[in-house]
Amino acid sequence: MNFRIFKGGEPANTYHCFKCGASGNMLTLYADVRGLYGADRYRQAYREIKEALLGGTYAVTQKTQQEAVSCVEARPAEPQKLDQVYRRLQELLPLSGFHRQKLLERGLTEKRISDYGFCSTPVSGTEGLARRLMREGYSLKGIPGFFLNGRGNWDAAFFRKNRGFLCPVYGLDQNLSGFQIRLDEPYNGRKYLWFSSNNRNQGTSSKSPVTFLGDPNSKIVCVTEGILKATIAHAMSGYSFLGTPGVSQYKEMERTLKTLKENGLEEVWEYFDMDKLMDVSCRSDYKEPVCHTCPQNVQSLLEICEKKAQKRAQIQEGCRHLYEICGRLNLRCVRKIWDFDENHIWRGGLKGIDDYWLYCQRKRKEERENEFFRAAAAGSSIPPCT
Repeated sequence: MNFRIFKGGEPANTYHCFKCGASGNMLTLYADVRGLYGADRYRQAYREIKEALLGGTYAVTQKTQQEAVSCVEARPAEPQKLDQVYRRLQELLPLSGFHRQKLLERGLTEKRISDYGFCSTPVSGTEGLARRLMREGYSLKGIPGFFLNGRGNWDAAFFRKNRGFLCPVYGLDQNLSGFQIRLDEPYNGRKYLWFSSNNRNQGTSSKSPVTFLGDPNSKIVCVTEGILKATIAHAMSGYSFLGTPGVSQYKEMERTLKTLKENGLEEVWEYFDMDKLMDVSCRSDYKEPVCHTCPQNVQSLLEICEKKAQKRAQIQEGCRHLYEICGRLNLRCVRKIWDFDENHIWRGGLKGIDDYWLYCQRKRKEERENEFFRAAAAGSSIPPCT
């Protein structure tokens, strides 16, 4: 869920839920939470809020106005400036052994990890980090992730809630345009958060950019959901990959595909997760604590799981958006699927294309090793190690 408290230095107080699509202002949210319905529900919501603040209304209003003045967001810096600051940030932040092992387990090599510039979030010293960058001549104004803190000093938006490792986001020109943080511990059900400083004084929103890895003049480009997933898939296959932050965020994707079309792009391969072909039967196997609290859990297991159906519909809607974009741009679009049964239903194991290719990679390695040992046991010539 996204809350926008300020926009352009003025109070906004709007929200949007990416899961169910609910959106509105503070009165909408208050009325929905309180269960207020009818034509006068906003009037009633306003009256209840006003009564709750009675006696301190002026003080609250005055404080809000002061915060609005002090919390002015900065305009985003030029792409080249972003790239310079972020590349220096990569050099200053080491990658922990724990995070390195996580990346290796997902199929990246040591060289790829180094080439892409993965790094861990710092656990302390964020103000000192910003101070060092400025001492070296970098301006932090307009750089998403940096802001002026309560002491009036430049700071980096690394907190306990977004502790993890930074996944770099590259543009078509291979300039760094942002970072998505893979969290060590999910926050409000989310595994990823942007390195962003929106709604902070002199902070800047990341704007959720797409990442591109490969040849910008390629005739074929693969599209998948996820910054890290696209990076790993490119490293494994060598294909040109466009990674979107989420299936519902397609505006930046369309702009990028339009530019790629101008560069000679002819065909798009859709590699969205296999949730798009998920079996939505209720089998009490959805992620916890959903099944434990679901009233259907005590009923027949042949019922449709609403959560699964909702998730599948969300992925399929993202696929449709991509197909429509390709139609408008006159690009051929090919749907790619894997790990499915005879009815074209996902088996439920290998969800992402990176998961599937890693499985295939390990399977081939295992088969080569078995062939090696069979040949050795038979006393025949041993096949070369590849």
